[in-house]
Amino acid sequence: MANEATSRELEELDELMAIYPDSLYYDEVLKELWANSPKERFSDQVRLHQLFEKHKLKFAEEFDANVQEEEAPVGWFKKYAGVFAIACSLFLICIAALFQLNKKDTDFDTEIVSGKGIRKKIKLPDGTLVWLNAESKLSYDNDLNQKEKRLVYLIGEAFFDVAHQKNRPFIVRTNQISVKVLGTAFNVKAYDKDPVSEATLLRGSIELSVNSMTQQKILLKPSEKFAFRNHKKERSEGKSGFQNGDDVTLKIENIAPVRIAGQDYIEETSWKDDLLVFKNESFEDLKPKLERWFNVRIEIGGSIPKSYRFTGIFKNENITEALTAMQLIKPFHFKLKADDIIIY
Repeated sequence: MANEATSRELEELDELMAIYPDSLYYDEVLKELWANSPKERFSDQVRLHQLFEKHKLKFAEEFDANVQEEEAPVGWFKKYAGVFAIACSLFLICIAALFQLNKKDTDFDTEIVSGKGIRKKIKLPDGTLVWLNAESKLSYDNDLNQKEKRLVYLIGEAFFDVAHQKNRPFIVRTNQISVKVLGTAFNVKAYDKDPVSEATLLRGSIELSVNSMTQQKILLKPSEKFAFRNHKKERSEGKSGFQNGDDVTLKIENIAPVRIAGQDYIEETSWKDDLLVFKNESFEDLKPKLERWFNVRIEIGGSIPKSYRFTGIFKNENITEALTAMQLIKPFHFKLKADDIIIY
């Protein structure tokens, strides 16, 4: 990870990891530690004699009281010079490692950003197709196709149709969860402001892990959805709504099509076909989706009943047309000023 291994050492590492497949798990754990390490830096003014003085104070009784004060440290130091040198070397290695920890494995050389109201389709160097939803960012290295593991980092939402490459896993990492596959089609939703992160599998299989619980692996089958809710995040934002005292909730369920006007839609993935599909959602639920989809800012007045629920589909409508259509379901008013909307 510090880019200090020789090419031969890397070859040996690859051979060992091929013999022991479980080592891939530890590799991921180490990368998480590497990426999420503390940012404090050690002073470069640390001096060995200061460390030795502290050591003398701690083990003062171990020194021979009859030895002259000036000779005792020198004699002891010579006796244990080898051990002390090893300890100092390890300490310096730790300092160097902590410096290197500041460089995250999410520091990629290529970023694709999709702003509010914009959705993009891109092709990665390995042939993987990616649909990037509004207000999302995908980061990766341009030499992705030359690496043992094809790693990308996602903020927001994206649909992946991964090019199959045997023994070269494709890994999608977000702030909350990580997904590993060889070749499959799936959707990942992980917006920073949302307390819930989701992964929906359409084809193939994927292995999921929560970044804070890397020892636990979850395998999804086609037409299954995984949801991770971070209650700590909800607490920090002053929200409520969870039923127990656990910090996180993991949920796996089958995806169910939404039937509108006699046609079925997959709510979790229809966005990549420029369709905003929603089922039985409140204004609070719809607010971030509408803001990202139409590139607007929405304020919801306190007079709007929390019991209001909406099911529908938008394709080519603008925000005015969308809200006007929603007024046919529940009574409310709205004001539009530039990109700001007040619903009351």
